Amino acid sequence: MIELDAYLDGALIGRVVQSSGGSTEFTYDDEYLANHHTPLSLSMPMERARHGNKPVRAFLAGLLPDSEGRLKAIASQHQVNWKNPVALLQYMGSDAAGAVQLLPSGAESSDAAIRQGDVTLHDDDEFAEMIAEIIRNKETWAASKRGGKWSLPGAQPKVALHKTAQGNWATPNDSTPTTHILKPSVPPYSDHHINEFMTMTAARHLGLNVARDEVIRTVAGDHVFVSQRYDRELRDGTWRRLHQEDLCQAMSVMPDQKYQTDGGPSVKQIARLLRGSVDIANRQSTLRSFFKSLVFNVAMQGTDAHAKNYSLLLNNKEVKLAPLYDLGSHAAYPSATGSPLELAMSIDGKYRIDAVGVEQLVNVAKSLDIDELEARELTDAIFSKTAEAFSTAGDEARQLPGLDDEGSRKFIDSLVDAIASYSAARGWIT
Repeated sequence: MIELDAYLDGALIGRVVQSSGGSTEFTYDDEYLANHHTPLSLSMPMERARHGNKPVRAFLAGLLPDSEGRLKAIASQHQVNWKNPVALLQYMGSDAAGAVQLLPSGAESSDAAIRQGDVTLHDDDEFAEMIAEIIRNKETWAASKRGGKWSLPGAQPKVALHKTAQGNWATPNDSTPTTHILKPSVPPYSDHHINEFMTMTAARHLGLNVARDEVIRTVAGDHVFVSQRYDRELRDGTWRRLHQEDLCQAMSVMPDQKYQTDGGPSVKQIARLLRGSVDIANRQSTLRSFFKSLVFNVAMQGTDAHAKNYSLLLNNKEVKLAPLYDLGSHAAYPSATGSPLELAMSIDGKYRIDAVGVEQLVNVAKSLDIDELEARELTDAIFSKTAEAFSTAGDEARQLPGLDDEGSRKFIDSLVDAIASYSAARGWIT
């Protein structure tokens, strides 16, 4: 049997218990139920204290990387089953996505009460070697001893670090939260740092709410896409964790079913979740923001906007759509087979991006309580301005450190041209 105490930014929220047979349950702490209102997950409402295997396993699995190599490396290090989320989170759950900390039962969470800012600083050479090690060992994410006990979902190699007020990168030794997620540029998509920066920047210019980001270069010359964690907040000189979960976790869907074709959530199912969880004052704006993200994915040929790439911020009884993250365009990567690009979630029953236009988006907008006139206006605004937004993003990318080489300039130009050509071919621009 394995028992883990669960905390939300230092407050004991409950306990995870896994039986010797593998069945897992979560039980809210009585004191937490009496004094707090933020649930561990929307899939585990606080009206009931105990929750069973399906929502608990989906939530816990959603805290872990999607990388089999990374999970196997951690499991081998600690001699546990790599397919067992509870066993893994014993060793990598002290700094997870959102406000969650999962610690072996009986251990004291030092998060809000005892945090002392105990971090190990990395000089430029150490930081460069950490990044290089991840690139060399991209399948396992390098599992370096300097990497801390953090856990992050996703398939791309990454590391979570704390950035000090002086701008130094550091690994927390206590409960100081990591503040940034760093993704080195690795083959076969060695230009993905440019792609993600440009796509996020274009989305920002189009009025979408996206996470803050930048691109940096190590002293060894490796490029890193850096995202500031929106689930961390500096308050009165202290970093605090903000709770969040992705849509698969909120809907009790396992990570390997994140794509709709694999049984993952559809637009209509997500719409029902948002209508039922977001308060009436923010509901319409939340549904509108989600719709705009769907339109943008069509416009920029995004193929990876599955339910794990959308998240919700949970604060007491308030639920908000989190800033967008992990955005990338497939426009610059021509298909070797010539097969059409497909969306992660269908729009009006269609997955092929080139088969989705204004009419399909207007139809799906109905499930998001958006009327036809507004849906057309929102769609036209994004379709007609995406090429310009990417052109502006390209100008900004050219100013980034280390992106003045011929290869980087070539990729920037190719992505700008690909988006413009696609927009013209679809009749969105002339």
